[in-house]
Amino acid sequence: MSKKLKQDQICPLCQRQNGCAVIEGKELKDCWCNHTTFPSKKVVEEEALELKGCICERCIAKLKEEADLGLKRLD
Repeated sequence: MSKKLKQDQICPLCQRQNGCAVIEGKELKDCWCNHTTFPSKKVVEEEALELKGCICERCIAKLKEEADLGLKRLD
């Protein structure tokens, strides 16, 4: 049986586990987000109007790629 995730463990964009090490009780230096670059704050805010948890690594990569290519998601 799978463990129910808390709201702060869920990516607000894809609704999957966000993999935040801090939420799991580890140090920030151990989190994936400490070792990547992010798209601009504006790009993130446009996609996630109300952040209730960390965005996952997969969604951040997708947002960065779309921003680099000058694309705008329609979904």
